[in-house]
Amino acid sequence: MAVYLKIATQLRDEIRDQYESGDLLPSEKQLADRFNVNRHTLRRAVDELVQDGLIKRFQGLGNQVVRTPIDYSLHSNSCFTYNLSKIGLSLETEVLGYSEEALSPKVIERLNLAPTTAVILKTRRYIDDKPASLIKHHLFNVDLDTLEKYTSGSLHQFLRNHYQFDAERGNTKLSARMPTFDECQQLGIGRGVPVMEIHSQYVLKDNQQLMEYSISITRSDIFEYSVEP
Repeated sequence: MAVYLKIATQLRDEIRDQYESGDLLPSEKQLADRFNVNRHTLRRAVDELVQDGLIKRFQGLGNQVVRTPIDYSLHSNSCFTYNLSKIGLSLETEVLGYSEEALSPKVIERLNLAPTTAVILKTRRYIDDKPASLIKHHLFNVDLDTLEKYTSGSLHQFLRNHYQFDAERGNTKLSARMPTFDECQQLGIGRGVPVMEIHSQYVLKDNQQLMEYSISITRSDIFEYSVEP
């Protein structure tokens, strides 16, 4: 990894752990001295943080922290839309596509299902007008024509309204990795920002039948996840 990306990663961790929104970072000269690099290298590291939306440059003031990660709790009744609105953040959903496709052998094995098809919905979610996550939803026992009426808002509320589905979160698997080039483009992040890949199953409360399996690619500089029983 390039030196400036290593510096950006360390500063990103420090912002997450030690700084509040509105705090100023040390001057670029101080940071260059601290990391024993020239100003050009240090500035490239800071450019990564600016691109990620963690800091803003202000002439005569310096580099100011503008964002702290959102603490998002994962539990059986967690609701993405409600949790964000509760802390005063706006959420928008952009539909990237609808389709119907056969499940891949890997997904069939992961879900322990017989070979079958699912209706696929791909979305990109924005928090306060910034791209935050890419989601591929695999939906079961729904029809494509009905799903194409979904354009924004809470997907689970849409399914509740059209199918009377009442679901809860089941098994959830989280892993961290570096983003692909396409994910960097779609999420507006630098190459040094890890993403969280989250595999979630949602089951119907009344019979525990699988309703949805989703794969979410989420910016790690926006969210921190906590798992609750």
